[in-house]
Amino acid sequence: MVGAYGHPEVEGDARDRRSTWLLVAVALIVVLGAGGTLFTLLRGGGVSDTATVAPASAGGDVPEGYLGRWEARVDGAGTHRLTLTQGRVGERVLTLVADRADQHCVYAASLARKPDGEGPLRLTATTVTSGAPLSSCAPGTPTTLTLSPDGHLKRAGSALTYSRVGPVGSWTE
Repeated sequence: MVGAYGHPEVEGDARDRRSTWLLVAVALIVVLGAGGTLFTLLRGGGVSDTATVAPASAGGDVPEGYLGRWEARVDGAGTHRLTLTQGRVGERVLTLVADRADQHCVYAASLARKPDGEGPLRLTATTVTSGAPLSSCAPGTPTTLTLSPDGHLKRAGSALTYSRVGPVGSWTE
């Protein structure tokens, strides 16, 4: 068999060239994908830090009184904003944004158990979805949220009291 430019071609050489081109094509796809991901993350894309929430599940397990956006001020240190959305056991229902002068952490948690009637709301441990600096954000422990008679939201094990600041949706900043 004669290859390109009139040189004899050995069948193994053709196979080696095809393998080489296949490897080059795969490597190119990987590099382009990694580059696109890096570009998106560096320009502020990727994981949202604005507490935009996923659409609510139809007929979820979260009592209506808990749904919405809540905020608590940490004495002189910053703000905690959380959003509770409709969902079933095992689904993400909480997004928490904790801001301090030198720290920004975004957390998520899922509904751990179906509440009895109007609560309390038991959540799984929080996971860190983003942060700046990320090393300053640590996952949390499971928690319980309770609505107080005055309409505030209390988190077990925390002195913070959250006030409702709006319906379910994204924060506008």
